[in-house]
Amino acid sequence: MTLNRRNLLKGVAAASALPLFNIGCAGFGLSRNRQIAKGAKIRVALIGCGLQTGCMIDGVLCENLVAIVDPDPVRFDILEKLVAKTCSAAGKANFASARRFSTYQDMFDQMGDEIDAIVVETPNHQHTLPAVMALRRGIHVYLDKPLCLTVAECDLILAEARKRPGIVTQCGTYGHSFPSMKYCVDRIAEGNLGEVKEVWAYDDRCNSIYQRPAAAPPPKGMDWDLWCGGSPICDYYPETPDQDGMHPHGWHSWIGYGNGSIGNLGMHIMDVAFWALGLKDPDRVTCHDAQFALGGAWGFRDAFEFHYSTSKFGHEVTMHWWDGLNEGVPYTKEFVNKFGMPHKREHLNIPPKVLEVEKANGFENDPFYKNGVLFVGTKANLWFTHHGGYRFMPRSAGWCIPRVDRPHDFNYRRVTPMHFYEFYKAIREQREANDNFEYSVPLAKTVCLGNISSLAGKGSVLEWDGHHVTNNAEADKNVTKAYRKGWDPFARG
Repeated sequence: MTLNRRNLLKGVAAASALPLFNIGCAGFGLSRNRQIAKGAKIRVALIGCGLQTGCMIDGVLCENLVAIVDPDPVRFDILEKLVAKTCSAAGKANFASARRFSTYQDMFDQMGDEIDAIVVETPNHQHTLPAVMALRRGIHVYLDKPLCLTVAECDLILAEARKRPGIVTQCGTYGHSFPSMKYCVDRIAEGNLGEVKEVWAYDDRCNSIYQRPAAAPPPKGMDWDLWCGGSPICDYYPETPDQDGMHPHGWHSWIGYGNGSIGNLGMHIMDVAFWALGLKDPDRVTCHDAQFALGGAWGFRDAFEFHYSTSKFGHEVTMHWWDGLNEGVPYTKEFVNKFGMPHKREHLNIPPKVLEVEKANGFENDPFYKNGVLFVGTKANLWFTHHGGYRFMPRSAGWCIPRVDRPHDFNYRRVTPMHFYEFYKAIREQREANDNFEYSVPLAKTVCLGNISSLAGKGSVLEWDGHHVTNNAEADKNVTKAYRKGWDPFARG
């Protein structure tokens, strides 16, 4: 079945017209025939076969993969080779038996009643519509970070999930299921750090573009119109030795398709602070730095300050966010690789406070990892990275796990299934998952607010009511976006 505008509109309208099946139970409703029979496998559809999917395929294949969606047939082949090389015989057979689609609209139309849960691993601009279509059909949703492209989309998916309390939702910030994060959260709850009013979060990415690549035809057999989805049709930029291509990874850097550096890793990094301090929506964000190199691309250096009027401990909190290249470091290929990773740690825009605490505690020769969070307490400090490493300072405040030099040293393919197990277990036990939309949407909106602050520019101070910028009408326009006809997740029948 070929997707056209009529089919697109029909798919959205059909999803909107579906009744709400909220059969009540103790604290958690039951969604439309999505209860899993004892001993049965959960029928999972995978939407998106990009680079991140390769890290997560083991978790997906823990259950019964029944459908795979991607507009680029080459991605099917690449993922199939990975499965053949690394997965069990049962996993290989399961992957081979899954039906393949170029659009999730066609998948829902043809086999929506045969799917219990979806896993969305698409570029950010294609997150919200399949999630909404699934929620309106009573299908459980695992949606990767940063959940949505805009604040308005975040509000939408939370509203849709709240209408259907029996549907299990899970954000893909897999560190939330690591025992190390729970350990640190518990120590903070016990008061080991004292009062924490200041948190410094920093990223090791520079998801930006310093030179517009030459446009080229998309890969053979790929439907570029479908890939662009609700965002404007843009040029296809292939991968080069110096720059990441628009597909399958470089979209992070482009406004309207990704969310820049903070969108790439912000939810992973700030998750521990949101959990430990019970943060929700900030009331103000200040932009201390925002440097851009190319129109249409996100900045190559950011520094924001999010202010939270309260926490679960009853006091205000300031969350600092720094990313990109250090001031004075040229934004060229000599200093950053094509995936947005600066070549040396000293090239990173690491907050001086982090370096100060690192030095004061004798870690200069064994420094903190290149991204992480520093909690500044009245009794002790804590540094944490979502890869699993942490350090209490002094050590009497808690145990320490050494930092991780590279993400792959922690072997994502072994640890990410923890988060999928939690999602699948929550479905079977008919309860909320640990990283559900109720928890993760405020964090996702903070990421999007960082984007709004960046576009407002250095020196801007934006007042925030949780949904809108209240003191800057121009900045408030970036709370939402326009959609191409047929791709609007807000459309109703």
